Amino acid sequence: MRQKSFLPLIFALMGLVASCTGYRYTQTANPFQQYGVDSLSVPMFYNYSSVPEVSTSFTRETYKLLTGFSGLRLRSGWSTHSDAVLIGIIRSQEKINDVLQPKNLRVAQGVAEQNIGEQRPDFYVPGSTQLNLMIQVVVVKRPSPEELALLRSELGPKLPPQGKILFNETFPLNETFNREFFDEEGGSVVATQNAGALRRTKDTMALRAAEQIRDMILYAF
Repeated sequence: MRQKSFLPLIFALMGLVASCTGYRYTQTANPFQQYGVDSLSVPMFYNYSSVPEVSTSFTRETYKLLTGFSGLRLRSGWSTHSDAVLIGIIRSQEKINDVLQPKNLRVAQGVAEQNIGEQRPDFYVPGSTQLNLMIQVVVVKRPSPEELALLRSELGPKLPPQGKILFNETFPLNETFNREFFDEEGGSVVATQNAGALRRTKDTMALRAAEQIRDMILYAF
């Protein structure tokens, strides 16, 4: 007697599970299609933070992840031919100590005694630094200059998604990096090492921001 195959039943159950468990099986579909958006412009992110040189990496990583949406044509920069535009705005607190927050304070003489010497009174230096930023992401259908100015203003994060605004979310982002101390090295060497650590941290944050933007869009739509 020929045995029956259970494969059709298994595949049917997999399809039922996929339809009930969320976006993971459909995450590549264009989430904006229901609003008549088949093309999306992604211009350079605005940097309103006190941290320089973050716009390029945040824009690049977000654009790369959005290419995973099938049926959505992406255009780099501004284009009047796109159905909508994704506006990214990087913000931060005004005080630099709130943006680059020192952590793990150490007595300076304990980590660089030869450079500092024994005559100076004790003072503290951070063993690590936490970089804190806020990211606002807006998807809006063909905004006018006046609408764009409003979205970029301090009122922008408070505007609800309605009308031409399809998506408007703001979320915090932070990352910690260790600071370098070389007692016998020159100050320029130490500064270069720490600048490199900050640059790598910004790149890591850009990738994390892009992943969060993608996931938030998928959950929202």
